[in-house]
Amino acid sequence: MLTGVMLTLIAVFSFVLVLSFLVFFHELGHYSVARFFGIAVDRFSIGFGKPIWRRTSKAGVEWVISRIPLGGYVKFAGDAGAASNPDLEKLEELRAAYESDSSGPNIEDIFHFRPVWQRALVVLAGPVANFILAIILFAGIGLAVGIQFSTPQVVSVMPDTAAAAAGFVDGDNIVEIDGKPVKSVSQASQYIRLRSDTEIEVLVRRGTEDVLLKVTPKRTEIRDEIGGLSKVGLVGFRLAAGKADVESVEGPIEALSYGFNQTGEVLSATGTYIGRIFTGKENGQQLGSVVKIATVTGKVAIDTAKADVPFDVRLRAWALRMTFLAASISIALGVANLMPLPVLDGGHLVYYGYEAVVGRPLSQEKQEFGFKIGFAVLLTLFVVLTINDFGYVMSMRS
Repeated sequence: MLTGVMLTLIAVFSFVLVLSFLVFFHELGHYSVARFFGIAVDRFSIGFGKPIWRRTSKAGVEWVISRIPLGGYVKFAGDAGAASNPDLEKLEELRAAYESDSSGPNIEDIFHFRPVWQRALVVLAGPVANFILAIILFAGIGLAVGIQFSTPQVVSVMPDTAAAAAGFVDGDNIVEIDGKPVKSVSQASQYIRLRSDTEIEVLVRRGTEDVLLKVTPKRTEIRDEIGGLSKVGLVGFRLAAGKADVESVEGPIEALSYGFNQTGEVLSATGTYIGRIFTGKENGQQLGSVVKIATVTGKVAIDTAKADVPFDVRLRAWALRMTFLAASISIALGVANLMPLPVLDGGHLVYYGYEAVVGRPLSQEKQEFGFKIGFAVLLTLFVVLTINDFGYVMSMRS
């Protein structure tokens, strides 16, 4: 019987493991491309604050694990990271400082003196690494469980619902939604849930006949898989896997294809939700930050640990669920870092885009102003998301 202390430790361990792994891979993307171009790197750190472990490699890079495992960074020689873009005056000052110091790296190995396209690729490599990691993790899940896809089938239409009014009947097989082929129950459910109060077209196969139905999902408050409340679109039917298999994941190539498709679906769903926020169709309450990640990861880990099954079965289930969460969070991390805010990777790419077009960096004053605005926006967003997080956590107890 696991005690409360043991369950808490399992939850904390799972959260720290997942987050640290994702941060490591993100920073590894920056680091790997930088080293590929021969850019000098001083430090690779997982976490912030005082180091609890450090080692210097033969290449002179200091590898560090710090006390606060909620982030990380790559420190390039001459900078705290790919986090600024000095103007011409600052670049000349930096050049003079390195030319006068014979013990430092060669001036051509400094990040800020590399061509703008190389700097852009180094910055872009972090988010891209997150997407690549998601593909690999989803592929691993596909190989581990041998996923099979089958056409979702309507097995129960509730009376007096949008589905009943639209003409759905038990036994309908969903072939397409809004012209897109549907291969699984989860794919159909996710598409519908993201489109509350928006009419969608559903092509169903009824016996040997194809029937096109129009239905508008109704915004409904439900409890998700871990007990939190959320508002999603529902039409009023229950789906189950049909008998006819569409395809399955069996070998490495099919697994990678599955991983790529899953990552694409999550990215598409994320883009759809964000787009609906900007058009006023969603309020953004489903978005979360570190608190929600910790809550979901910890709750899934605890539920798995408490399952009344043999230890090896629980361990395998824990590994699969953490892998799925890591893949999903990795995509979110990649998307978040591509936001065009100067304190994030996407903001640096905006600055580099300006430099590539104009032929010179943006002035230091304008860069600093952009960073202040970006930081203020990011801080505001963090506060809003944290409020969402605590609202979600409290809903689990209601």
